[in-house]
Amino acid sequence: MKKLTAVICFALLTFLLFARSPQKPKDSEYAYRILENATLAFDSGDYGNAMKYANQAKDARRAESEYETYILENALTPRAVRRVGRAFADVLDILADRDEKEAIAIINLYLKRYGKDHFNNNVDDMVSWIKAKAVYPEADYLIGKIYQLEGEHAVALEFYERARMESPYLDIPAESFDILYTMANLAKQQKKDEPFEQMLLLILDNDQHFKDKSFISALLRTVDFDTVKHVDRFFMLFRAEPNHSLEALYELGLIYERRGEDEKALSCVALGTVEALTHMLSAISERDAEFKYVDFPHFLQTASRYSDIVEWGSQTHVWDMMFQFAERVEKRGKRVFASALYAYMSDTMPDSYWQKESKKRLGIAQH
Repeated sequence: MKKLTAVICFALLTFLLFARSPQKPKDSEYAYRILENATLAFDSGDYGNAMKYANQAKDARRAESEYETYILENALTPRAVRRVGRAFADVLDILADRDEKEAIAIINLYLKRYGKDHFNNNVDDMVSWIKAKAVYPEADYLIGKIYQLEGEHAVALEFYERARMESPYLDIPAESFDILYTMANLAKQQKKDEPFEQMLLLILDNDQHFKDKSFISALLRTVDFDTVKHVDRFFMLFRAEPNHSLEALYELGLIYERRGEDEKALSCVALGTVEALTHMLSAISERDAEFKYVDFPHFLQTASRYSDIVEWGSQTHVWDMMFQFAERVEKRGKRVFASALYAYMSDTMPDSYWQKESKKRLGIAQH
């Protein structure tokens, strides 16, 4: 009887342990697959199913986090594993010796996506991060967009803010800018100037050149020489690859201009012009290995040959910013610099509207 009781207790304990152990999701149950269904429903205007799938995706992400944490903690707990330290190379070696294939696959997945420095080259930090990764910012962002379309702006903002706070766990880190720009545009639509500005500054907090006062001062110093030679020098000297900054620089410059903060407004378009130029030069060089920057008019002429670059410049307000750059330089009292810019753009600006406006301003600036 005692033996039977012991067998029953062991079987019950085994069952309970197994029942409590997280189970590996099926392929169709992975969060990203469910979110794909949510996105398809959203794009087709089926917001009810989009909401349903987005919430299911959040549940699936929690289940994935629990399962991956369970696998890693079980693989990393044995004394033999802990003895080798926490560095990924050493841990992966010992896990390979122990044939912990699933744990190795999970570790390699996140190392490939984020790199070891993201986790301080410490497997325990990765485990902690995976535990926290039970959230799903992409799903919260989609839910926010559904509420916004339904006119529930306050609720939409709650989900956007949640997605923003969860952005360290985005599968594609750059999507954090989509969230920030959506929040900024919602604030703009609602004419909420302070939140709008705050969102733009959050975007620009990722732009090292925007935060570099020495770089901004160098831009303005070059303008202040107020000679034609320094127009050419400005575009020859300065390069800065944009980091999702162009729209934020454009909008923030308009805010500063309305407030009468002229130097800040000029700084935004000066940097925006440099970043746009840098990006377009890279695009041109990829297509024409023999291309070399000669001067600003030559650059504008070359850019005009590529319809997609011209279109990109229109969509990102680049041609507008270049014109504003000249206007704000003129407002600063640097008329020689401004006139040279207007002259260059009146001859070679890829956008016909801003080319005509430059011709008009050139006539005014020279009198």
